[in-house]
Amino acid sequence: MPAQAEEGCEEGRPLADGLCVSAEAALDLLGNIRGGVRRGVAASGQIRLGLDADLDALAGLEGWRFHISAFGIYGRQPGLTLTGGLAPPSNIEALSTFRLNEIWLQRDLGGWGSIRFGQLAADSEFTGAEAAGKLISTAFGWPAMLANALPGGGPAYPLAVPGLRLALGDPEAGSGLRLGLFAGDPAGRPGEGTDPQRHNRYGTNFSLSGGALMMAEAVTGGAAPGSGPRPWVAKLGAWYHTADVDAQRRGADGFSLSDPAGSGVPRRYGQNYGGYAVGEATLWRGEAGSLGVFARLFAAPPDRNLIGLQMDAGLAWRGAFGRADDTLSFGVSLARIGSAARGLDRDRQSFGEERTRRDRETVLEVNYDLAVVPGHLSLRPVVQWIGHPAAREPDERVSATRPLKDALLLGLRVTATF
Repeated sequence: MPAQAEEGCEEGRPLADGLCVSAEAALDLLGNIRGGVRRGVAASGQIRLGLDADLDALAGLEGWRFHISAFGIYGRQPGLTLTGGLAPPSNIEALSTFRLNEIWLQRDLGGWGSIRFGQLAADSEFTGAEAAGKLISTAFGWPAMLANALPGGGPAYPLAVPGLRLALGDPEAGSGLRLGLFAGDPAGRPGEGTDPQRHNRYGTNFSLSGGALMMAEAVTGGAAPGSGPRPWVAKLGAWYHTADVDAQRRGADGFSLSDPAGSGVPRRYGQNYGGYAVGEATLWRGEAGSLGVFARLFAAPPDRNLIGLQMDAGLAWRGAFGRADDTLSFGVSLARIGSAARGLDRDRQSFGEERTRRDRETVLEVNYDLAVVPGHLSLRPVVQWIGHPAAREPDERVSATRPLKDALLLGLRVTATF
């Protein structure tokens, strides 16, 4: 979920001059009525706490800011227990725990930008689209491509890592460049088969293991009129991870990983990388609302990545049906399995293994955020359809050879801001 706003107390309450506290609670009730792993209902909740301090006002340290945030998470994970798949249907679902999220110091550099260091989550600033902010599927936040390419899912909810972020210019409201350097594995050497969230259950490992993840994102766009969204925004980004990564199809001996004559030991690449683009535009703006659209594209080399291509698009109608604080959102996401992983499936079939060929996972979501008490309480009915969950990878809980059926979910998110 996005980090606390850097300026003022727009998303929280002032405790004193220069000190701001925020608290938000979210509850998801999601029912899978067909397909996936099983039918049923899952409830999950999250409490997000944040504290921001202007150290100039508090201690006379000009240009310095401090931020700390934490999550309290509880409940059943619908992606894990109901639908399966590459992108969990709820962006608050995680292992039940109380977890430190970000803790950082920031130094403003005047007209040059700012530098931030501490424990950081890359998804708070990189790869995002503002018009996708009300969609609850993880497909529209931190991309499934990166979550599957990086150890532990990368530095994104619910895990943060030690890191450094440099912002040049004004990427938030104008044009600029974001550069990030993050520890490569948020779990901190979890070991084979270990759940990274359990290994770093409280967010206090502060691990520097797993190489380094470098990210760069250039941003340009028009200036926002008043408090509304910007008329257009374009982002071009890239990432590079320095740790070794296994090949998807070939072994170290050159044979297919499915070949009985081969060693079965994957070829190792010394690095991983990829690029992405994000675009947003406001198509219409009225006195009490606007219509915005977004599109995202992610690509990575298929020889070492499960997902070779991911494409997202959608819209957000703010002020829907004349209600200034309501938002109607729609999104579609397609994550395509890379050619090497698909080739491995063909190899397995040619050697007599009974299995499907993985192809893609598609997510469709529509929801309506109804402001019951504007700024404090909202209800968000949600409909999601997941086509080819896990891209047709069989789930042994259902069948060792047959793919999961398309899943259809109905649900409700309740959000309270204090």
